[in-house]
Amino acid sequence: FGFHSAAPGLAETVLEGHEAEYVDWFLSAGTLGDGVRPALRDAFVRAYTGRQALSCAFSYYRALPESAVQIEQAVATARLTVPTMALGSHPVGAALERQLRPVTDDLTGHVIEECGHIIPLHRPRALLTLLHPFLAGEDVKGA
Repeated sequence: FGFHSAAPGLAETVLEGHEAEYVDWFLSAGTLGDGVRPALRDAFVRAYTGRQALSCAFSYYRALPESAVQIEQAVATARLTVPTMALGSHPVGAALERQLRPVTDDLTGHVIEECGHIIPLHRPRALLTLLHPFLAGEDVKGA
């Protein structure tokens, strides 16, 4: 995350003109080397090409400090009471579940093994297997 949120414009300056290489690395790392179909890869490259596109993509990382403050303020006065699912995979594992457990009344947590960080791209069936019963309101508590 640090590279994406370093000095304003640094990541864009480094990556502009090298978006395809960056996307290839990101998709490979995020799927533990499995990658994605060429057409999907090409769509990602198109979406992330150009300084403005990169800047928009990295704005989420740059907002993390402000988001952290907002979350801290919100949980100081209230708890998350709606059913909540925390999904993890490589490399963070159950980190999100551990973060949410103290402030969530109804938490279901899962770690998808042998799955890279980009869960919907790497293990879509495993994701849907967990999401479908959760969204249907079925009790499928996990760890």
